[in-house]
Amino acid sequence: MTLQPPFTLFVIAKEIDVNYINESLTRAWKGNYEAGWDLWVATDNYDDAPKNRDDNELSEGSKAPISQDFTSPFAGKTLEDCAQWLQQAPSDVAVNKEYFTAMDEHSKEDDTVMACRILKSNKSGDLELEYFPQSTDTILMESQTNQGLKFDEKAQNYQRSRSSDGKPDRSKAGPYE
Repeated sequence: MTLQPPFTLFVIAKEIDVNYINESLTRAWKGNYEAGWDLWVATDNYDDAPKNRDDNELSEGSKAPISQDFTSPFAGKTLEDCAQWLQQAPSDVAVNKEYFTAMDEHSKEDDTVMACRILKSNKSGDLELEYFPQSTDTILMESQTNQGLKFDEKAQNYQRSRSSDGKPDRSKAGPYE
């Protein structure tokens, strides 16, 4: 168990199936030295979310295997849609409301999960996001340690790596030079 609430995992790609979600949850858990199940697979109901506890313990996220009947209500949605939904969570929901993760259309092929950060609202009231992909094996450990300036540094390192390798940049963060 870690010292932070779970991170929400939104599945926004229609091609991500339950078997891949279960495999990814397990790999993220193992990549975090089996310290805790700290990713919660988002449903369309806050009642399913981890809740604040009265016993000084932190709630856990989703444990693999999740139900074979699971279908993501966020498939086809944007990261901004996910952020809006997360920001509307009731106060008894025990998940990180500033940082979250997401499986997108590149996750399976690239073996990555998006690390996302919600910034303050812009002048029109819309939430602004920054995000970049990270390895499925390390997404949980990275999410727990990449907050604040570390998020900026990791995003910049990702962008520089993609630029020097001549590969497409799938991030939205920066701008960095």
